[in-house]
Amino acid sequence: MELQIPFSLLFFAAIFFLFFKALRSSNSLDTNKKLLPQPWKLPLIGHMHHLIGALPHRAVANLAEKLGPVFYLQLGEVPAVVISSPHLAKEVMKTHDLAFADRPKLLTAEIIAYNYTDIAFAPYGEYWRQIRKICVLELLSAKKVQSFRSIREEESWNLIESIDMQTSKSINLSDKTFTLINNIICRVAVGSRCKEQATLIALIEEIVSLSGGFDVVDIFPSVKVLHVVAGMRKKLVKLHKKIDQIFDSIVDDHQERRAAGHIIDNEDLLDVILRLKEDGGLQFPLTSDNVKAVILVSNNFMQNLGLSLQKFLR
Repeated sequence: MELQIPFSLLFFAAIFFLFFKALRSSNSLDTNKKLLPQPWKLPLIGHMHHLIGALPHRAVANLAEKLGPVFYLQLGEVPAVVISSPHLAKEVMKTHDLAFADRPKLLTAEIIAYNYTDIAFAPYGEYWRQIRKICVLELLSAKKVQSFRSIREEESWNLIESIDMQTSKSINLSDKTFTLINNIICRVAVGSRCKEQATLIALIEEIVSLSGGFDVVDIFPSVKVLHVVAGMRKKLVKLHKKIDQIFDSIVDDHQERRAAGHIIDNEDLLDVILRLKEDGGLQFPLTSDNVKAVILVSNNFMQNLGLSLQKFLR
C-alpha cells in the first residue's frame, strides 16, 4: 500500500500537468497562422480519439476523404502530417526526401535497435549513409542476392518434399510458408538455420506486437513518470537481453571460425559485416552492437514480411 499511494499521486499529477499543458498549447495555436486541415480534437490526447475503434489505416483513410490528401494530426504531444496522395507522397519520399529524413525517436528503436544504430532508425547523417552504403553494396547488390539462389532453391525444394510427404493429411500452408521464409533468412544472414530459431522468431513476434500500437511513452515523451507506470521499457529491456544473448552466440561462432582460418567460399551477411569491421578503413568503425543491429534489422524486416504473407494466406 505504501508503494501504491506515491505512484497514484504521481500518475494523477502527470495527468493534470498534461491537461493544462494541452490547454495552453491549444490557446497559443489560436493566435498562430492557419494550420493544415484537421479534425476536431480534445485536450491532452489531441486527435487520437479519431483512431480508436478501427484499424488505424482505415481510420486515416476515412479522415482523408473528409479533409483532403494532406492534413494534420496531434497524437498526444507528437505532431504529425498525413499524406495520402501518390503525387504528394512522391514529393515527400523522393523529391524532398532530405527534408523528411529524420526518424522518430521511439522507445522500441532505442532499446531493441541498439540505441538507434540500425539502418531503419539511425538518425540521418554520415553514420546512416555508411550503414546504407554497406547494405546496398555489400549485402543487397544483385550479385549478392544471386549468390543466395541455391539456398532459396534448396529450402523451396524441402518445402515441396514436406508437403508431398503429407498428402493424406491437411496442411497449414501459411505456417509452412512462414517456416520457409525464416529458414531462408537464417541461412542468408548467418550461414545456417539458427539453433534458437524458434525462440528468436517468438521474441521478434512479441516485439512487433508491443510496438504495433500507440504507447504512452512515445506519445507523451516529456512525462517521464508515465514511462515508469506504463512498464513498456522494462518489457523491452527484458526482450532485448534475450535477443542479445542469441546474437552474441551467433557472432561468437562466426568470429571463432574466422580466427581459426577456415576458408569461406560463400560469405553470409554476418561474414560480410565482420570482414568490414576487421578490415577497418570505415569513417565510423563498427562496434559489436552495430554488427548485431544490422543483422537484427535484416531478420526483423524479412520476418515481418513472412508474418504478412502468413496472414494473407489464412
